[in-house]
Parts: sequence; C-alpha cells; structure tokens
Amino acid sequence: MEIRERQNTPWALDRLVAQRWLYGRAKRVENLRLMSVLAVAVLLLSSLAVEADWYSQLATMIVVAMWFLDQAVMVRLVDGMKEEAAAIQEDFDCFVLNLPWPEHSGVERPTNDRVKELTRLAGGGEAPPELIDWYGGDEIPVEPTEAQLHCQRANCRWDGRLRREWLWFVNSVVGGSVVVVLFVATVAGVSLLEVVFWVAAGLRLAAWLMTERRAQSIARKRMDKLRSFLSQADGRDGRWSLCDIRLVQASIFEHRRVSPMVPDLFYRFRRTAHEALERG
Repeated sequence: MEIRERQNTPWALDRLVAQRWLYGRAKRVENLRLMSVLAVAVLLLSSLAVEADWYSQLATMIVVAMWFLDQAVMVRLVDGMKEEAAAIQEDFDCFVLNLPWPEHSGVERPTNDRVKELTRLAGGGEAPPELIDWYGGDEIPVEPTEAQLHCQRANCRWDGRLRREWLWFVNSVVGGSVVVVLFVATVAGVSLLEVVFWVAAGLRLAAWLMTERRAQSIARKRMDKLRSFLSQADGRDGRWSLCDIRLVQASIFEHRRVSPMVPDLFYRFRRTAHEALERG
C-alpha cells in the first residue's frame, strides 16, 4: 500500500479527526486568553476614567486574578492539548510515511482507545472532505523515498507560508494600533501624560502581541530552514536514507510540539487559498 492509499484509511483519518479536535479546543482556550488580555486593557482604561478608589482596587484584584488564571490554568491546558495533538499527528505521519515511532523523544504513542474517544467527541461519523488526500493525490511520487520527502516538503511549505502570513497580520495590527493611538491623541488634543496612561493600560495587550510576533517569527524561521534543507534532496542523487528522513520527521514533530498555533479562522481562510494555489 502506497502513501496515497494509507493516508485515506479509516485508521489514519481517525487520527486526523482527533488531532484537529484537540487543536480546535486548544485554540479556543487561546481565544479566551486573548479575550482576557483585552478585558485587562478595558478594566485598566476604565479605572482611569472612574475616579473612585474602590473601583481601582477592584479592577486591580480582577487583573491579578485573571493573570493567575492565565498562567496557572490556561497556559498549561493549551500546552497539554497541543502536545497530545502533535503526538497524534506524528502517529498519523509515522503510519502514512512508513516510519518508526520516535521512541527517543520520550513521548508516549497515542493509544487506539484514546483516538477513538477523541473522534467520538468530535462527532464521529465520516471524516470531513478536507481531511481526504491530506498529502495530495496523483502528485505524490511512486518511489517510496521520494514520496516521503514530498510529504515532508508539503508539511514545511504549508506551515512556513501560513506563519509568514499570520506574522504579517500581527505586525500590521501592532503598527496600526500605534498609528491609531497617536492619531486619536492628536485629534482629541490629549496630553502626553494621558497617552502614557493609555499605553500603560494596554501593556498587557502589547506584551501579548510582541510575544506572539516573536514566537511565530522563530517558528517560521525554523520551518524555512528545514524546508531549505529538504529542497537539497534533488541534488543528493538518491542518497537519502531512512535515518535522514526519520531525523527530518523528528524536527517536524518537535516543531509542532513547541510552536505557537495560528487561529482557526485564519487557518481555514488561508488553507482554501493555498490549496487553490497548489492546484493552479
């Protein structure tokens, strides 16, 4: 059985459904984290407008509680779901690409019972059409090593392109926010001291944006380097061994485990455009 057939077996599709469900839940928690960041900015800004000690004290306590909830609960929850999703996706890749499980990683291989449990939570039934032919169809080479490299290159190409576009969007939001604040301050005749207060109230949001920008930039560069390495495959005259491919796969697995996620709405929107570009 070749890659193009293995990727569409019920066993493989179950893993795609399970990892997508986990990533979806992790991204929902990330959305809650972002909402809490926005809520902190609103609370601090409103405390500047409401001249009452009790309100400022209440707002401060809420901000501290939200920070604790974010760091002690939501961050760990996201990391746990993301790591499990990455392990399930790696299980899919190992089966489809006919590679051994990375025992050296120390990550436990997902059990069939756990995958079935997640597919039931995802609604059961048949896999969505977008999960069929995950690595493509007739364009997958027949020769096993070439087919494995083709799929790994597809992983790197899609991930790198998506992160570049998301990073551009985040940069636009950061730059646009600065321009808007300065423009509003100028038009409204706001004093420099009030602008400083506004900036201070938005520091939590600014910190989130800067952290997201840095993490996505690191992830993009890491994947671009791996894609560049894989692009050298054509010049190696078939000297790629199973060990080479397994090491590349280990890098992809680690990238999935530690890299920040891209919001689902942006992911789905750009996936459609990318698939059209690949077909064109």
